[in-house]
Amino acid sequence: MKNKHWPKTDIEYMKKHYSDMEDEYLAWFFGRTPNAVRIMAHRLGLSKRSVQYRLGLKLTQEEEQVIVGGLLGDLHSRVTKTAKNPRLEGGHGFKQREYMLWKVSLLKRLKWWIYKTKINTYSYQSKNFPALWKYQNLFYPNGEKIITRETLDLLDDFGVLIWYLDDGSYVKKDKSCRFHTNGFSANEQKEILWWFNEKYSINPRIHTQRDSKNYPGKKWEYIYISRKDTKKLFKSLEKFEIPDCMRYKFGRNLSHSTNFHEQEAMAPKIG
Repeated sequence: MKNKHWPKTDIEYMKKHYSDMEDEYLAWFFGRTPNAVRIMAHRLGLSKRSVQYRLGLKLTQEEEQVIVGGLLGDLHSRVTKTAKNPRLEGGHGFKQREYMLWKVSLLKRLKWWIYKTKINTYSYQSKNFPALWKYQNLFYPNGEKIITRETLDLLDDFGVLIWYLDDGSYVKKDKSCRFHTNGFSANEQKEILWWFNEKYSINPRIHTQRDSKNYPGKKWEYIYISRKDTKKLFKSLEKFEIPDCMRYKFGRNLSHSTNFHEQEAMAPKIG
């Protein structure tokens, strides 16, 4: 084991290679602990290239729409005990694998880790980024996810599409659609109604669903959009391409030609 003194050759090597090499490898190379390597790097003002990348990341409009629409749906933002910055997390069933990969590919700059669970579902999480604090503060000011007019006003048509693909459903019987918003308060759901009315000139309503047989005494509330207004809303969304596996949310059979073109979801580079 070398002593605390760092030879000039080791310091020069650190300056040249620290940004791209793992601490564990450098520790082995120098005969020191990883912590000693990090301390010296701090003294020399060195940082990992990945750290520089994360600090400098600025999100695009499209990336923001995927994040905001996703956070209104199935996506979550979290700051772990060992992290300084938030990360995004989500999960999907096996049948929506293509959709998950499509979403992750739109946010590939956030460097995702995707893994399959024991129950044949997929979970995915991004690296931690300072740029995500904007959404962490908007959606989780007190630790629990909320919706405000400020968050809704960030949405454009593409963000609404992501929200609907995450948390919406289509009812073939009356050709209506729903946004499953039961996780939000009554006041938050009313805010959603007003926002939809102002943005799309439609008149959604809050409906209640019960299952007295399996869940006696329990009820779920959701945003119901009539057949006429569903058609109006879909007209604003059909300009976008979506994965084939999600066409059913617009009442489309997979074999039918439609404005919702099939787009192959290419798996992004992870890490």
